[in-house]
Amino acid sequence: MKQTRLDSPGRQLLQRLNYLRYCPHTEQLKFHAGMGVWMQRACLCGTGAGKTLCGCYEDIRWAQAYPGSVGYIFEPNFPMIRRILLPTLSSPLLLGEPFAANPLVAGYRRQDQRLDWKNGSQWWFVSLDDPEKSEGPNVDYAHVDEARLVGHFDVAWQTILRRLRGSGRTSVPLKPSVWLTTTPDAPQTELFNAVENPKTKSPNCRVYRWSIYQNPRLTKEYVDEMVRTHTGGLADRFIYGRFAVVGVGSFGFDATVHIREIDPGLLKEIRYGVDFGWTNPTAIVALGYDGDGRVWVLDEVYQRQMRQEDIIQALVEFRHKYGEGEILCDPSNPETIDALRRVELNASGYQAKREDGLREFGGRFAKASDGKPRLFISRRCANLTSELLEYREDVKENDLCTVEREWLTFTLNR
Repeated sequence: MKQTRLDSPGRQLLQRLNYLRYCPHTEQLKFHAGMGVWMQRACLCGTGAGKTLCGCYEDIRWAQAYPGSVGYIFEPNFPMIRRILLPTLSSPLLLGEPFAANPLVAGYRRQDQRLDWKNGSQWWFVSLDDPEKSEGPNVDYAHVDEARLVGHFDVAWQTILRRLRGSGRTSVPLKPSVWLTTTPDAPQTELFNAVENPKTKSPNCRVYRWSIYQNPRLTKEYVDEMVRTHTGGLADRFIYGRFAVVGVGSFGFDATVHIREIDPGLLKEIRYGVDFGWTNPTAIVALGYDGDGRVWVLDEVYQRQMRQEDIIQALVEFRHKYGEGEILCDPSNPETIDALRRVELNASGYQAKREDGLREFGGRFAKASDGKPRLFISRRCANLTSELLEYREDVKENDLCTVEREWLTFTLNR
């Protein structure tokens, strides 16, 4: 297949992107070279390999190369749009902070999650917590970030493909296209069958894969810690970007059973948990108890290098959304706990034993006498869902990649 040729204005617009500080490494360059060649591209990489940055730069390229184009950028849920996608766009390597002030941008409508470019192109930021939300008007291109965490991926993927018929608004001809940026999951999953399985993937799909070793921006300390804590299938996925089987989880989690939603107004008690981190993510969970004592995990924050003010803001937003509740914190950071108290957040360090929390947490997955489990998890908690699928209690090395399980154990330990 021949690559789509850009006219002179299109080339000039791409040249204007040269002021960006993004400098792709060799493997990222190969992905970008597929522009206009492949209808479907899958960027499968280890954690920290630079896949989201690469995908967002590709989004910008298309918006500028094809004036008037319409692009949809998807995340598994709305919190990930705010905490992954928008900060990536605001990176000094891309549009800068704030990204809406970039000279190429005409405006950003937060309420509509729409970004308008000065050349007439449009972006829409969309959550895939409900696959039907991928329905809508025809688009010129789409980007799905963290695709492995999308529930009912096959439904979302088919819907997106149906929409790739072109918006009819572009002044430069294009071939509608979609790309994924994600860490892989296991063989035979919906994601695997869509992009890797030679029997089921489209002949117009190209996979680009690289490991964390290919990203020169990662520190040696980060790479060494990843290697130390990830072995076997975990290393295949999160270091090398391969589809791999990870040992069966120690918890009886079943997404078809335990993923459920509830109106927070029906809950009798709200509680929050915080596990502090910096290199490893800070994790915050919002959960509630119903009248039968069942736990509903409502929402999560999962982010590296969260400053004290970011933690306070996240908890204030949770309190506004879900209501007042006790905040149980990892006791390793008493300064931040004191800061939470100074802004009238009901925070304290937990004193319970880790083992007690593990027993309480693990026991809730089993069905009670009424045939229902004693714990449900919202689709918004994509990171927690991922960790439940990967965690093995008998493998101590996995502890650093199970942050959310840790704060759930002490939050639940009443």
